[in-house]
Amino acid sequence: MTQALLALLLTLARILPGPLDAQEVHQSPRVVIASEGESINITCSTRGDLEGLIMKRIWPQASNVIYFEDELEPTVDSAFSGRINFSGSQKNLTIIMSLLQEADTGAYTCEAVRKVSVHGLFTTVVVKEKLSHEAYRSQEPLQTSVSLPAAIAVSFFLTGLILGVLCSMLRKTQIKKLCASGNKDSLCVVYEDMSCSNRKIPCTPNQYQ
Repeated sequence: MTQALLALLLTLARILPGPLDAQEVHQSPRVVIASEGESINITCSTRGDLEGLIMKRIWPQASNVIYFEDELEPTVDSAFSGRINFSGSQKNLTIIMSLLQEADTGAYTCEAVRKVSVHGLFTTVVVKEKLSHEAYRSQEPLQTSVSLPAAIAVSFFLTGLILGVLCSMLRKTQIKKLCASGNKDSLCVVYEDMSCSNRKIPCTPNQYQ
């Protein structure tokens, strides 16, 4: 069912006044929205003598869903077999529809069976698709596969940065020790020249140059 069709169906359920004799059969709720696998209740009540009560689906395909009569075995359409339960009497009957399917979406109306039958306002039932647990679980590995490489990349970057800083500090310490020992090799001379340059202090001439 498209969103436009669903919006139209819900609008009609709220604004249509129903037949003139609808006050003889009260039906609730007007609109009910549920997910697959859930249950809903539709209550039909009437006054006066009646032979029984029928709940029909009038959209999208017309069909009799149930026929209920006091002290008799109720009749249930095969499409709803095992998914319909009842509470109350034929004058005040609650019809419990369970294990809902998307195919159950439609408009349902109650009809009081008399010499002159009357029916109530219809109930619009909308059954939405329910996201399965498998779909939820399938999303978790995807999130993990995206976050894990990012975490590894950040870890490598930070590790390399820390190692670089430590190596630089260790290198400077070794050069200082070497220069302090009096072994003026080329590495020591370069280090001293750079140290003097950084401090902007005149350096003594390099006797080895």
